[in-house]
Amino acid sequence: MKTLPLVVLLGAVTVVSAACGDSSSNEGIREYTVATDSNYVPFEYLNPDTGEMEGFDIDLINEIADRVGFSIDLEVVEFDGIVSGMGTGRYDIGIAGITITEERADNFDFSDPYYDAGLMLAVRADEEEIQSIEDVDGVNVATRGSTTSETYLQENTNADITTFPNIVNAYQDLMAGRVDAVIYDVPNVLYYIETEALGEMKAVGDRLEAEQYGIAFPQGSELTEEVNDVLADMKEDGTYDDIYETWFGQSPDND
Repeated sequence: MKTLPLVVLLGAVTVVSAACGDSSSNEGIREYTVATDSNYVPFEYLNPDTGEMEGFDIDLINEIADRVGFSIDLEVVEFDGIVSGMGTGRYDIGIAGITITEERADNFDFSDPYYDAGLMLAVRADEEEIQSIEDVDGVNVATRGSTTSETYLQENTNADITTFPNIVNAYQDLMAGRVDAVIYDVPNVLYYIETEALGEMKAVGDRLEAEQYGIAFPQGSELTEEVNDVLADMKEDGTYDDIYETWFGQSPDND
């Protein structure tokens, strides 16, 4: 498992271009605008030393682009901007740990699932009363706004909900005692606990919701079928497993 500095999660980011090239240097190669986020380690983050976007999703989409035969114009925006932008056709592709939901699938298309996720509740390490999602009614639970975590809290609990545009702010408020718990996607919660919380946070309860991530496309995009074919090939030849192990420290079969 890679250990990344917290600074990669903070601050504004500007539009950057992926290393796979651009249309000016690859005449005849299609170029597509790919929207991603910068606040979801280890899926995507800005490396402060290189100024480049890195992560599981970034490696995945670059490999897909190479195999399908297109170049990427990478745009880094807030997560809710990705979701709304895909619905209006502003972006050609969206990849940012986007959970496949019926509501989103009514507004834009998804690839086949590429990651099995879910939600996890986290509390301070010395918390004893909150042991599962059953214990959050009436307490202040933080999450990232416009995500399935917020929807889950609204539909399944009577918690007092606090939302942030950046999930790191939720974790920081938890450790500072300003909220009582945080709920968010399993890989990000566990990654933060292991690499940044330094013994101040713990995960409690069971994994919630059977969620899957998909790559987003405008409705009717010609790319959806091409990307699905390449994803299947990558899983068949072991490339997907190699990328997965790079960022999660183990193969998908061992999750």
